[in-house]
Amino acid sequence: MASSEADSRLGQVISPALEKIIKNGSWRKHSKLVNECKFVLERITSPEKSLTADGDSDDAEASVPGPLHSGPFQYSLAESESILNPLIAAASSGVLKIADPALDCFQKLIVHGYVRGEADPSGGPESNLLAKLIESVCKCHDLGDDGVELSVLKTLLSAVTSMSLRIHGDCLLQIVRTCYDIYLGSKNVVNQTTAKASLIQMLVIVFRRMEADSSTVPIQPIVVAELMEPIEKSDADSSMTQFVQGFITKIMQDIDVVLNPATPGKGAMGAHDGAFETTTVETTNPADLLDSTDKDMLDAKYWEISMYKTALEGRKGELADIQGERDDELEVQIGNKLRRDAFLVFRALCKLSMKTPPKEALADPQLMRGKIVALELLKILLENAGAIFRTSERFVSLNYGSIL
Repeated sequence: MASSEADSRLGQVISPALEKIIKNGSWRKHSKLVNECKFVLERITSPEKSLTADGDSDDAEASVPGPLHSGPFQYSLAESESILNPLIAAASSGVLKIADPALDCFQKLIVHGYVRGEADPSGGPESNLLAKLIESVCKCHDLGDDGVELSVLKTLLSAVTSMSLRIHGDCLLQIVRTCYDIYLGSKNVVNQTTAKASLIQMLVIVFRRMEADSSTVPIQPIVVAELMEPIEKSDADSSMTQFVQGFITKIMQDIDVVLNPATPGKGAMGAHDGAFETTTVETTNPADLLDSTDKDMLDAKYWEISMYKTALEGRKGELADIQGERDDELEVQIGNKLRRDAFLVFRALCKLSMKTPPKEALADPQLMRGKIVALELLKILLENAGAIFRTSERFVSLNYGSIL
């Protein structure tokens, strides 16, 4: 059973969300969810009561550690499930007034380090619970509300940035895809720009961690003004750029304050190693825009390939074999999770960039925008490739195969 102090700290984050879910839930349609929320709320505000329905049993499950923490105290898996499952159900309900407080609660739990562990649907019970949490957050963007879209982006970027919650594999791809979908599907220009900025920040995090072979490598917030296209700058006022910059910077700083309470708020506008420059486009014609982006992308790829020339010359047969392997076999063979994450994201972007032929894309502006943003993200990665990216056999083979 949790200590009263631990429950008190956790209750400050969870109780407001549970109260809103209970208030906004329909007694007939959401009776089970409302009852579960009432149960957790009663237990978490009454430390003498157990957080599990069966009380403090001696079962092995009760002693299994869970992903939920409060300071030095770690809740059991059963207690963690009892607390998180109602919030996951609320986020997955498809009802705005019920999902929104759960979404806000998840973001606070993540950014303040209450949720720890690895999110992986193929892992153990603890990892699976965290994977369900991430999945429920991603589903919220289907609600189509501007405010919820920003909350989803905020929660997902917090999750990827967090060092206590580790996002790998399928969960990371799901997050990237959700941000990509918000960029394409949102009707709000600010949300579109925020989604694109969040994607770039995530890529910076994933690839910096791979190069450092560490999840604790310091990451600077991106400079939003430098990733906007000239066309975007002409349509946007400074207030939008400032909003998006503040959005990204606050998330990065909040994580840093939790990890380093003695040195809060490191310079948000520090050096960024030129990792955030995008293609310069001097025309508003969609066809010209795509052609220009494609040309720049090919130039960047050929530049990369020239750096790999020596390695490729002796490996053509080997690379051909690698290209013929199934995707899941490629994934399994990458033992280092940070490298595997970077490979999966890079491969996904390659697929998105080649998903639609240019002629078909021109007939659908949204498809063209999806292709363009994927190419822009790839170009950023290629232009700022680190040593591991340039010399890793899998990245080389993926580049080699995609350019043929």
